[in-house]
Amino acid sequence: MALLMMGVASFTACEDEEDDLKKSSNKVIYVLNEGSWNNNNASVSAIDPTDGSSYYYQFAAANGRNLGDTGQDILRYGGKIYIAVSGSNTIEVVDGNSLTSIKTIKPESGKPGNPRGLAASDGKIYVSLYDGYVAKIDTTSLAFEDSIAVGPNPEEITIANGCLYVAISDGLNSGNGYPNGKYVSKIGLDSFKVASKIDVIVNPNKMASDKSGNVFVISWGNYIDIPSTVQKIDKNDNVSVLGKATYMTCYENTLYTINAPFGAPSIEYVSYNTISGSVESSSFISETADEMPSNPTCVSVNPKNGNIMVGSYLAANDYLSNGYVYEYANGAFKARYNAGVGPRKFVY
Repeated sequence: MALLMMGVASFTACEDEEDDLKKSSNKVIYVLNEGSWNNNNASVSAIDPTDGSSYYYQFAAANGRNLGDTGQDILRYGGKIYIAVSGSNTIEVVDGNSLTSIKTIKPESGKPGNPRGLAASDGKIYVSLYDGYVAKIDTTSLAFEDSIAVGPNPEEITIANGCLYVAISDGLNSGNGYPNGKYVSKIGLDSFKVASKIDVIVNPNKMASDKSGNVFVISWGNYIDIPSTVQKIDKNDNVSVLGKATYMTCYENTLYTINAPFGAPSIEYVSYNTISGSVESSSFISETADEMPSNPTCVSVNPKNGNIMVGSYLAANDYLSNGYVYEYANGAFKARYNAGVGPRKFVY
């Protein structure tokens, strides 16, 4: 696809050599690319928005090996970056500056595994394991410290109100309508026990939270007659529906959502006030923007400038080609960067 130069105010990022290693700085953004199942092509790419450059395969360049199969989540905490690689059943711990490997954490044989979502608090890393558990990792020993059963096939997690909230999808039971995938498990961090189960729409998957203790969950529904829906959970576990959405991110008191279900004729970019739940903008990316992602995979906000970052596949049903990241400032297109297959999460 030809790259369209947008002049001084907006531009499309240049493609750099795949084996170049862009050292981390306070300007570089790392992108975790999921890759495609069973292809060992999960990757970390880098974006330098100061000059519009982007770099493929940063983990491979730093370590001389591929990241693994199906990257799920990436988290920066305490000078390290943690990467959950589900298909490879590993959690890669790398230096936050060089991306060089510090340790590859792998569940013991016969123990629950398949890492999905990551969160951190008080020197501990929490990871959901698709086998039905949440595990706690000590950041000093970089070893599993404890685990707890939470329900079938947990997905993303988030921390708020001294608790860990876990989306329980029952995703491997989709043929029966996800009968046990209709709640969020709430775990007290002090006790590391399930405090409550919060009923939500079927097939919860995405999680986020704001600084005021509000938690948000996207349930992807059944892909037939129950649509993908974003819900708000307050401190008292009360649940309210905000609207339709497939991806989201929280920044300050705003929840940014993208509604892009498979086969939808149009994509919606709606933002909500996290306190009131009211709509702040019905289109936080301008409908007249010079470039729009055609197949969104994720959304994030750069905390340094408030710009919106949206990952995208190259084309619908194309799970093998490298994708893109689009950047928007005040709703206007700023840049498009090269990324790996299926951009999924960002660290700044």
